[in-house]
Amino acid sequence: MGKSSYEELEKELKELKNSDIRPLKKDHYENLFDNMSEMVEVIELIYDKNNQPIDFYIRAINTSLAKFLGKTKKQLINKKISSIVDRIEENWFTYFAKVDKTGEPLRFKNYGVAFDKYYFVSVWKVSKKTVGVSFTDITKTEKDKIKLNKKLENETKVRTEAEFLVKNGKLELHQTINSLDTAQKQIIYQNKTKGENSWELRRIKAELEQQSFYLNKVAIVSETDADFNILFVNDNFCEIYGYPREELIGQNHRILKSGKQPEAFFTDMITTIVSGGVFKGEVLNKRNGTEEYYWMDLTIMPFKDLNGKIIRFVAIMFDITDQYKQKEILLNQADELVLANKELAFQNEEKGKRADELVLANKELAFQNEEKGKRADELVLANKELAFQNEEKGKRADELAIAKKELIFQKELDSYRSEAERVAHELTLLIDTANAPIFGIDSKGLVNEWNQTSEKITGFKKDEVLGKKLVQTYITKDYRKSVKKVLDDALLGKETANYEFPLFSKDGERVMVLLNSSSRRDANGKITGVLGVGQDISEMDKLRTVSESIAKELRQFIETANAPIFGIDSKGLVNEWNQTSEKITGFKKDEVLGKNLVQTYITEDYRESVKKVLDDALRGKETANYEFPLFTKSGERVMVLLNSSSRRDANGKITGVLGVGQDITELVGYRNELEIKVEERTIKLNQALEKQKELNELKSKFVSTASHEFRTPLSAINFAAGSIKKYWGKMEPVMVEKKLHKIEDQVMHMTRLLDDVLVIGQAGAGKTRNNPLNMPLGNFINEIIEEVYTSHKKSNKIVVIDTENIKNETIFIDEKLGRNIFINLISNAVKYSKNKENVTITFSSEKDFIIVTVTDSGIGISKSELKTIFTPFSRGEHVDLIQGTGLGLSIAKEAIDAIGGEIIVSSKIGLGATFKVKVPKNKNNV
Repeated sequence: MGKSSYEELEKELKELKNSDIRPLKKDHYENLFDNMSEMVEVIELIYDKNNQPIDFYIRAINTSLAKFLGKTKKQLINKKISSIVDRIEENWFTYFAKVDKTGEPLRFKNYGVAFDKYYFVSVWKVSKKTVGVSFTDITKTEKDKIKLNKKLENETKVRTEAEFLVKNGKLELHQTINSLDTAQKQIIYQNKTKGENSWELRRIKAELEQQSFYLNKVAIVSETDADFNILFVNDNFCEIYGYPREELIGQNHRILKSGKQPEAFFTDMITTIVSGGVFKGEVLNKRNGTEEYYWMDLTIMPFKDLNGKIIRFVAIMFDITDQYKQKEILLNQADELVLANKELAFQNEEKGKRADELVLANKELAFQNEEKGKRADELVLANKELAFQNEEKGKRADELAIAKKELIFQKELDSYRSEAERVAHELTLLIDTANAPIFGIDSKGLVNEWNQTSEKITGFKKDEVLGKKLVQTYITKDYRKSVKKVLDDALLGKETANYEFPLFSKDGERVMVLLNSSSRRDANGKITGVLGVGQDISEMDKLRTVSESIAKELRQFIETANAPIFGIDSKGLVNEWNQTSEKITGFKKDEVLGKNLVQTYITEDYRESVKKVLDDALRGKETANYEFPLFTKSGERVMVLLNSSSRRDANGKITGVLGVGQDITELVGYRNELEIKVEERTIKLNQALEKQKELNELKSKFVSTASHEFRTPLSAINFAAGSIKKYWGKMEPVMVEKKLHKIEDQVMHMTRLLDDVLVIGQAGAGKTRNNPLNMPLGNFINEIIEEVYTSHKKSNKIVVIDTENIKNETIFIDEKLGRNIFINLISNAVKYSKNKENVTITFSSEKDFIIVTVTDSGIGISKSELKTIFTPFSRGEHVDLIQGTGLGLSIAKEAIDAIGGEIIVSSKIGLGATFKVKVPKNKNNV
């Protein structure tokens, strides 16, 4: 290779090393990725239980590699490589796993047996278990090298043999020729290698751009100069720290410091990277303009120029804030678990002490519980029987009311049915006696209508043609096909006007008939057959007279029909309005003719739907049994059941709509009234069932709570009485007195429990009495404090705070209700607080109320339990072995409501609870 060629290659290498490789935008990368001749894929490694790679999934792939594998990208994405390639060497997995585990990119040459190819491979890490791989097919180059090496070996062997042959003066000449030949081949090879190296450098640059893209996609990346001034940040960096990119460029990287980490951490970081090392650690950074902080997994790498001087730093960060938060939660849970274990040990010790007492009580109460259970079962059965009887009575009453309405409805329906039958009879009579030939066929083409005029012009009697095929039997052969089409069209809803065809007469003559066909429909609008109205056009004058007579009769029938009949033209203007329409609406025909029916006589809420029905009829789509309201002249609504049909001219063109209706106003009223009553009855029944369900639940809670709460005092009484009875002669008077006091205490406890139950019962029945008096606040509360303090054996200090000096003011309250309020609240505060911790009672005032706030430092109440704490028999999940019935707060709430006061609760688990009670002031001061 010449000197100039080496200089060009060295220059190209320097340019590549000094090039500024930055993360690419997604659209730039995708074009580069898919249009590259290199084969590129992103894979996810699969490890066995020994953490050895055994397979991998293809998660992304470009067109070049897919084409090489002989499949589409869709067929390859998310597939295992083992399902695509029959054989793959283990060293591939070893290389890929090395990059995944170390994070260091790797380049190597390798041979693939499956396709007999040599590759230049680049591997870089994308994320955990995921790496990017690019393949360049260098098979031709490698095989050329192998051939060249073999050729050089052969030539060397030849030269060696030649050396033995060359003697005397020929040896030097042969060596010179051999050296020149070898030098020439080396120059040729070096020139070729230079071209390959240049291409390989461009490929490496492209691979670095790919790696930068993947890094930009999954990580938070920034780049600074040697003084830590920001040169570049990616989109993820701007998004998480809340800075626009242009604001960051030129700023020092310490703009992100949270101020919550020791300076020693940053000193170590700077020392490491300035000395040329790679720093890895976890840093806490702050988001722009907020108090939000993010923990980052940080890696900083220095980049040097050709002289070894550091020119910039690249930082790669991953957000691990969620992992830190989870770690803090786990540490807090661990501390709570230690405390809970200590508390559980104490509770277990207390349970052991009480277990002996409970054994004896359980035996005593077993028989009592059995008896109570029997009585409870009997009570449940009685309640169920009573509920069933009440339900049956209600059902029978509802059924009777429905039956009455149904009877009225049936009578009205019978009346309408009779009217409809009369109209149908009149129509049948009109058809049978009409002066025009009228015939009908069913959906199979069989004759089912044959009037007297048809008999007259053909000579065939009705009983001769009924059930016969009209077309095959009575139509001349040359017209059968066209007549059949006309009738089939009518069966499909396409009616025909003024169609001429011949009928056979009984004497064999042809009778020409001018036919108008129309579809016959049932009550649901379904086509059931065809009605044909004809004219014997051999006697046109006579037929015209007959047609006019029929038209007159039909018009007279429409005018005098008992059903409301109206007509509109193609523009929606009224052109028909019979006497019954006048009667039910109050509008005379001359008042409505030429008016827009929908806009003038239809209520606004129905205009759109009625217009659609009429528009459908103008397009040939008829409607049956459609309900809609009409305005009457007096402004009332009349409900009409409508059947619409299209009106056609002599050529079969639709010219308007004819509507035949029924006045169903009363029926709709009955139906609506019935639906309302059924709905009201259903609501009442559901309310009654819900109330019964609540009562049953309350009874169950009462039985459960009462049996549990009575068990302990009864067992204590039984144990104390048994001891006195058994050891009366040996027991000292002091011990006897102590046992008797114990019995008295337990009797008082049961008495208070029964009093609580009675108070709840009176409140539920609305029998709570409120007889308020003006009472001094300080004296009233102090008496209750002394009583609670004594009853709880002075376990906690109760502190009164009165900064406003209002203890001498009076409150307007019922004494018994007031005691129910504050004895329960203060007793609970002492009972649920830890030993020796203070309970605080604070006095304050506002416009119409004296406020008494009771605060403890006990176990607290959860947010979900705050919603149910005033429900009878409701107790929290954290009360454990603390004795109670779940009635105290219910009693306090009922009393507060009765005096016209208010109670507000705030609490958190483990931080105690605060109950703020608002009591009305002295009436004279309000």
